[in-house]
Amino acid sequence: MGLTFDHVKLSRSHQRVADYILKNIEGIPFMVEEDIASACEVSVSTVSRFWAEIDCRNLKEFKHRVKKEGLVSPSLKLQVAFERMEEQGSAAAQMLDTLHYVQQTAERLDQHEFDKAVRALVEAGTIHVYAPGSARSLATLLEFRLTRFGNRIRMIEHGGHELLESLIHMRNGDTLVLFGFVAESPELATLFDYAAQCGCRTLLITDLAVSDMRQKADITLYSARGEVWEFHSMAAPLILLESLIVAVGKSQEQRALRHSEQLHRVRRQYSKWLPKRV
Repeated sequence: MGLTFDHVKLSRSHQRVADYILKNIEGIPFMVEEDIASACEVSVSTVSRFWAEIDCRNLKEFKHRVKKEGLVSPSLKLQVAFERMEEQGSAAAQMLDTLHYVQQTAERLDQHEFDKAVRALVEAGTIHVYAPGSARSLATLLEFRLTRFGNRIRMIEHGGHELLESLIHMRNGDTLVLFGFVAESPELATLFDYAAQCGCRTLLITDLAVSDMRQKADITLYSARGEVWEFHSMAAPLILLESLIVAVGKSQEQRALRHSEQLHRVRRQYSKWLPKRV
């Protein structure tokens, strides 16, 4: 997806700003208005006025647009991650650096929404899970843990036209868990629409503070993953998901314990044939 300013008529000074932005879009997330003004040899006030010309309130809103439209390449994110690792000097320091994502997530956690999410999972006839890209690992964990508790899980594996085959399995009283990171895809839009039609509750886990998806979802849980120009961390989403899983287990404690005991008996019965691998 590209970025153009062809739809607006710009002054000569603003054309210089627009040209610079187009040629240096991956550096914009790191800049302040003074940096852009200096590079374009225009005044800071000229740069400040430029945002209104392209229907943005300010530089901050433009940076959000850059994030939403996916204009920063994966290679830049990796470069930033590599530079940060070099600055930190050790793997331990890098691990500790991710804790601020967990803190951000905890500070923004809405306990009422969290409790609603737990109820939606506990009460669901079937839990459907759609997790594209890097979120697939989170979905696998969710499936593994909740299946052990006795919940019925159905993974939605496909995108594109094949996604439609998954829709017919949704029923009134089910819950659809959606991992919606970065932006709303056509698949996510389709799932939201069909879930609303058939009475299937939707639980969105997202790193977007502002998104149309949040209005479509019945329940939304936010998890920080880093800024647009950063290599996105899955540490906070993982901890959020673990907390959700434990809360679900606690809410259906007797069933979870019953299934756990049954698993223990089966393991003992077949331990000679299928020994547990270390």
